[in-house]
Amino acid sequence: METMIITDPKPWERLANKAQAPLQQRWLYGDAVTRIGRDVLRLAVVHQGEPVAIAQIVQRKIKGIEVSLISRGPVFLQNSLSCEVLHSVRATLKTASLKLMSPDTKLRRLSFSPTPKICELDLSLDLQDLRAAQHAKWRNALKKAEGTRLKVVQITATPAALTPLLQVEKQRQSQGRYRGLPPEFTLSIQDVAPKSLLLLTASDAQMLFIRHGNSASYHMGQNGPDGRMLNAHNLILWDAIKRLQKLGVTRLDLGTIDPKRAHDLARFKQRCGAQTRQIGPAQLL
Repeated sequence: METMIITDPKPWERLANKAQAPLQQRWLYGDAVTRIGRDVLRLAVVHQGEPVAIAQIVQRKIKGIEVSLISRGPVFLQNSLSCEVLHSVRATLKTASLKLMSPDTKLRRLSFSPTPKICELDLSLDLQDLRAAQHAKWRNALKKAEGTRLKVVQITATPAALTPLLQVEKQRQSQGRYRGLPPEFTLSIQDVAPKSLLLLTASDAQMLFIRHGNSASYHMGQNGPDGRMLNAHNLILWDAIKRLQKLGVTRLDLGTIDPKRAHDLARFKQRCGAQTRQIGPAQLL
């Protein structure tokens, strides 16, 4: 088993699409974090001539300590070889003082954080099945929104158009409501891959999605008084599902849920028809 450094986005994205890799293991993510001062190393692990895993590694120095982090990875193309893959990647990062990962699958290793849960929508299903999978209350809220004056509009995700949403996001994070990627990351994505951003608005509500290959991720949103009253987010998410399907997206990652700290958001995601699964917590590589 050997590791190969990948410098061409095309073979990387082919492998990432094969596994429906999350945003954190996509080429555009690496390009975006490079813009905010991180180093990125992309490795493919090969066994008997066949790629069995990929790992996009973000590297930085914290107080003189070199830290390597694999977020939502490595992405395994063959789960049976996970131990061998981790050993191979670890051997490649000889100079790093601290090697961390938060794998997309649960692994039996010492953990440093609670086991997170994420919600995902299978967009390979037809719209009728997706709608049938919705919780009755969520579906009824969608029906009410469809019967109002609300119209969902796609806005070109320029820095100016993103600014109000990013300001709300920054305020929420500063209040300690949750931790997330800094607003600067979103502007970096806009810089390196502007066409990947899907910004939708209805009334005083917005939702921002990032498309990466055959999968996509909900990134952030905000909802004003009018939007909450009219169930705007239900309508926007349903509109996004239809748009993303037409673009060839087969999985929508709605992100992690925290029912204790963000109960309403967790319920919204779970009731929209998404499947919930556990992913790996922060661990030593």
